[in-house]
Amino acid sequence: MGLSQLIRKQVLLALTVGLVCSAALADLSVALRSDNSDGPISLPGAVISAVPLDSQLSEGVTAPPRDMAQENRQFRPYILATQVGAPVHFPNRDPIAHHVYSFSQTKTFELPLYREDTPEPIIFNEPGVVPLGCNIHDWMLGYIVVVDTPFYTQMTGAEAVLKNLPPGEYEIAVWHPSLHPEETLGKIVTVTGKDQLETLVLHFKRRKVSQPEAPEPRLDEWDDY
Repeated sequence: MGLSQLIRKQVLLALTVGLVCSAALADLSVALRSDNSDGPISLPGAVISAVPLDSQLSEGVTAPPRDMAQENRQFRPYILATQVGAPVHFPNRDPIAHHVYSFSQTKTFELPLYREDTPEPIIFNEPGVVPLGCNIHDWMLGYIVVVDTPFYTQMTGAEAVLKNLPPGEYEIAVWHPSLHPEETLGKIVTVTGKDQLETLVLHFKRRKVSQPEAPEPRLDEWDDY
């Protein structure tokens, strides 16, 4: 076999292996339903995660940086999902200063009063929920949901889609401030390499929880800090 034929064979083999690996990945759609209602539940911003029971399934997947901004005297987004180990930046897009903090067990931190300069990012090394506040503006409330998996998404409608899952077993979980803690537990799902739909049935006792609205600004507020 000549050198050119050998190289061509190796290239074709690499392409074949790549196609096989790509074909094995599947999208998992997740819907929420109450045990006392047949209709779907929509929880905008709810975090849906798939934790592989075999840790090797997530090897080589990097944790991308995320932004939790302050904008119009609110946290944007209200709920931010991120992966363990990912840096989270806190840009201030308001013309006034903010003082961001959290006293959560997952991550306690404080970003003292700042306006234009974005502080160094915070690294979240443990999974869990991190409620956020501002020392200057008491109504400001936000959540960072830290998951120990690269396979996560957030709901925007009746379903959420977890993309590109390798075949294997996963524990699917959901988190939203409207849910009671016992409802955030998920179920074990086997991903077979084909796109599929799973429904999480919740013992739904939804609380009416939403992001507090910012009050009307005072005329002199922009000069406070």
